[in-house]
Amino acid sequence: MEFQITRSAGFALIELIVTIVLVGIIGTFTSLFVYTGISGYITTRQNSEGALQAQLAMDRVSLELRDITSLASTLDDTDLISYKSAVEVSATRELKCDDVTQKAILISVDNGSNFHKLLGNVSECNFHVTSKNLDHDTGPVDEVELIELTFRLGDINKIFKNRIFPRNLVERK
Repeated sequence: MEFQITRSAGFALIELIVTIVLVGIIGTFTSLFVYTGISGYITTRQNSEGALQAQLAMDRVSLELRDITSLASTLDDTDLISYKSAVEVSATRELKCDDVTQKAILISVDNGSNFHKLLGNVSECNFHVTSKNLDHDTGPVDEVELIELTFRLGDINKIFKNRIFPRNLVERK
């Protein structure tokens, strides 16, 4: 008598189910890995673009306020600064923090009649003007030591500060 062993070709139902479960587990972990990488890339890109825009706006504000010859108001905390620049003496320029309606830092170069947006999506924005007797006279303290701009950029929820030291507000002797 001869015994013949017969092999069946193909998969059994159990092998098929185990294969499907393993492929599902591997696919889940792979998709989580890919999603985390893509999400991190998008967040990093948004943060760097927001920081670049904030830096450009702060550079423009610094350029504007560094060469001022007169300041209309010296309030401690304000959202509007009117000034005259050494570059353009005839017009009064204005910088405005509008963190309620437009949520932007705005600039006007034509006596406050037409504002242009420097930076959008801004919250908690203000200017702080610090006065000090820089020329050591006996009169009132009328020299501006520094102007500080502080704002929070909404996209990345980061606070930015810029300290500007005006150079033309103290008489040279």
